[in-house]
Amino acid sequence: MSEAIIQIAIQGQKTIEGKAGQSLWQILTGAGVLLEAVCGGKGTCGKCKVHVLSGQVVDRNGNPAQISKEGTYLACQVYPQGQVVLAEINPKGTTAKGKIGQIDIPSEYRKSSLKKSVIQPAYPTLTQNYALETMLRKALEKDLGEELIFELVALKELALLASGKTDKYTIVHWGNKVFTVEAEDTASAFYGVAFDLGTTTVAGMLININSGEVIAAAAETNPQTVYGADVISRIKVAERAEGLRKLSDAIRQCLNSLIGKLCKEAGITRHDIYFITLVGNSTMEHLLMNISPTSLTTPPYAQVFQYLPILSPQDISLDINPGGCITLLPNITSFVGADTTAAIMAVDQDLTDKLTLLIDLGTNGEIALGNRKRLLVTSTAAGPAFEGAQLSCGMRATGGAIDDVKITDNVTIHTIKNQKPAGICGSGIIKALAEMLRAGIVTPSGGFAGEDKVARLPAHIQTRFREHAGQKEFVLAFAEESANGSDIVITQGDIREIQLVKSSIYTGSQILMEALGVGPEAIEQVFLAGAFGSYVDLDSALAIGLIPVQERQKIRSVGNAAGEGAAKALLSSYNLQRCHKIASKAEFLELANNPLFQKRFIKNLAFPVAN
Repeated sequence: MSEAIIQIAIQGQKTIEGKAGQSLWQILTGAGVLLEAVCGGKGTCGKCKVHVLSGQVVDRNGNPAQISKEGTYLACQVYPQGQVVLAEINPKGTTAKGKIGQIDIPSEYRKSSLKKSVIQPAYPTLTQNYALETMLRKALEKDLGEELIFELVALKELALLASGKTDKYTIVHWGNKVFTVEAEDTASAFYGVAFDLGTTTVAGMLININSGEVIAAAAETNPQTVYGADVISRIKVAERAEGLRKLSDAIRQCLNSLIGKLCKEAGITRHDIYFITLVGNSTMEHLLMNISPTSLTTPPYAQVFQYLPILSPQDISLDINPGGCITLLPNITSFVGADTTAAIMAVDQDLTDKLTLLIDLGTNGEIALGNRKRLLVTSTAAGPAFEGAQLSCGMRATGGAIDDVKITDNVTIHTIKNQKPAGICGSGIIKALAEMLRAGIVTPSGGFAGEDKVARLPAHIQTRFREHAGQKEFVLAFAEESANGSDIVITQGDIREIQLVKSSIYTGSQILMEALGVGPEAIEQVFLAGAFGSYVDLDSALAIGLIPVQERQKIRSVGNAAGEGAAKALLSSYNLQRCHKIASKAEFLELANNPLFQKRFIKNLAFPVAN
């Protein structure tokens, strides 16, 4: 007996089919509809809301599903019966993570590992007969000083070109290894893409290898987020039947989509792209390669690989020049990946004498402390709160997100693109909490002010206190002024979530300092990296105790350092070699087994007492 087919129509978009017994979320994500569920479909994050225009949905027990006050259902918790029509599903925006312009590399080091060499060979004759391969060797080996090694694809290209004899050939090579051969002088068409495979956002920068200029940048939400916001959730999905393949296919399709966008923006073809560098955490790199990451979560928590050889586009199904090269920058350890390697290189932490603290504030929190003499690294369970996830009204840093809050006699908010408020992003919640601490709305312990203190606050502030579903909350924007007709609030749960994250970062930094035998005063510079690190208000970050160094002048936001590192590695063989040295010399400090971590973590949950 065949399984019953469920039809889901999305208004103004498309109609898809699924199997009876699947949740609405499973059907949608299985059809490639990006519907965020950062909890992995457990029903705890409240992100996968859909409007059902017609048709019936039931809960997992077959009872009529309960609709929310906003008229929505959680797609992961309802099961469609027969045909269901949904309101239009708008894809979530993404935070830009790339920059346009020149990559800052000293000229003496700006020599890409992948090169194009134009030669004028001497063709074989009947009297001086030799292989076409030898023809190219004679023309190029003198300059290289070593014997050429031809990849099979390069010989096939040469065979196709042999019938149309040309005066010039362009050889694409990495050292003495030849990857492809092209007719005539094609040296001017030489582009690469530097990718940052973030857990939440995937970003790419299109780079003219000849000029060293970033000519286009694009970002997309990582499609794997439909399976969970964090790497642990995705590792669990990878353990299921077909789970690993689905995760791998999703990220590869995302990369190809970004390549298409970058080419369109720059007015070039995919064939013009020859070189790709990729950075990501260890889990992301394993999933990209379709290699199970399960070993990362089982003792002794070992990664399958740290370094990989140069890959071809075919190895990971990327649609660029077939004779191109792909390299994944090396991971440091299981939960400190190539994105940290690249960030360390991008800020020159491996070259400076200054004691430097690097904090990558993203879905995963990585911390590096040290200088050219010694580097300590660790990873903390920051979670996706900085991306707006796991917050009651959280969203990413896109149009409509509250990114600034001021509290005086009333509350003043600012949103990205000055749109109606739709939620609050990570940088917004940090600013809001700093203001709430300063105003006495929240106590240093993280609780809301008691009734006696509330009674002394301005009247307009008092009206924003309420209790909902047994939990205290504070209203930033009332329903009538919001984009979705719902109050935008900060709940007691939201405050606790930020406390957990900030304590993880602070405590991780503290443990590294103790391991190095230094105090906060010894640190000479602090770099905040990641998309969140670019937008967070530094004074607010200090106010909530996110950063152990208190001297504001020592702290600098450096944006997407991982992506910049990937770009620098693409343009410079010297920088690529630096990445391998960093991955080899960095010392990993495990926090989970550190007896001091839990004690310090609990203590650091509290917010600093305002002076």
